[in-house]
Amino acid sequence: MITIGTARGFKIIYDEKRKLFVLQDAQGDEVASGATQEIVEAKAEKLSKQAFNFPIHALRVSGDHLQQGRVTSVNLDDNSAYFAYDDNTYGSHTKLRLRYDHAYELTEANSRICAEVAKYLEQIKEIEDKIKSLISQLEKPIDFSYFGMKEGYY
Repeated sequence: MITIGTARGFKIIYDEKRKLFVLQDAQGDEVASGATQEIVEAKAEKLSKQAFNFPIHALRVSGDHLQQGRVTSVNLDDNSAYFAYDDNTYGSHTKLRLRYDHAYELTEANSRICAEVAKYLEQIKEIEDKIKSLISQLEKPIDFSYFGMKEGYY
């Protein structure tokens, strides 16, 4: 990749493998691409006029878990956004496919919901631990020795 310059705070590079000019955000994530430098500069202009103030503090929903982080940029070419996690439990950042993945702005109300979900997930973990403990106390397993055989005996 060859660095070409900048446009509206975005880095312009030329990707020799794909034969495309690429626009990158401050984190190095691809936010647009095009066949010419002029195309990506026009996209940089369009992106810079968006009313979004990045980063956007957000919650990413994955199953029944919520992860806090920030939406750092949007890619209008492939309808995605980039989400940077506040902790590195799930890696540093991921791409959000806006049609399929779920993320929400971290508002005061959403923050309260996040705390409540965390509380319930902890209760679930405690219940699962109790279940595992009870199962470990079961007596008289029916296994090879129950029938007087050794494992692998036929």
